[in-house]
Amino acid sequence: MAEDFEIGGPPPEESSNRTFVMAAAGIGGLLVLSMICLAVYALILAPRQRQAAVNRATEIALENTQVAQAITQTAGALFPSATSPATHTATPSPTATRTPTPVVVVPSATPTGTAATLDPAAVTAAFLATQRALTPSPTVTALPTTGFADEGGFPMLIALGAVLILVAIVARGMRMRPAS
Repeated sequence: MAEDFEIGGPPPEESSNRTFVMAAAGIGGLLVLSMICLAVYALILAPRQRQAAVNRATEIALENTQVAQAITQTAGALFPSATSPATHTATPSPTATRTPTPVVVVPSATPTGTAATLDPAAVTAAFLATQRALTPSPTVTALPTTGFADEGGFPMLIALGAVLILVAIVARGMRMRPAS
């Protein structure tokens, strides 16, 4: 048996580890592929998603503004402001008199023919202020009765903590006991 081992001889030649080289090349290729995918996402897909989110947010703001205007008009119809009843007053008989009124045309700086557009945020804020004024605020009448301490109570919580400490002490004692 001692003849099989050569003492002091040169070490055997190492063969090229082809498996390691292939695994390293595979991991490197996966890294390059993931970098390419990340670049495609960052340069193409993410801007599209951001633009779609902005478009959707604009649509939602416009829909909310329309709903707010409709609700404000409905609330105005349901809760009219208090006015005094109409009184009947005698009117004098009209007399026809003709007085010439001169009309002077003055140019103005305000454009005519285009409707003013309202800021959706301002309209929504006005609607919320109106809604807040018309809606009574809820009041808290009782505390919630959920959770462990409400069902088992505080003494049960203390008892379970003591049992857990006891289990830890017993487990440590069993671990430290010498094997027989």
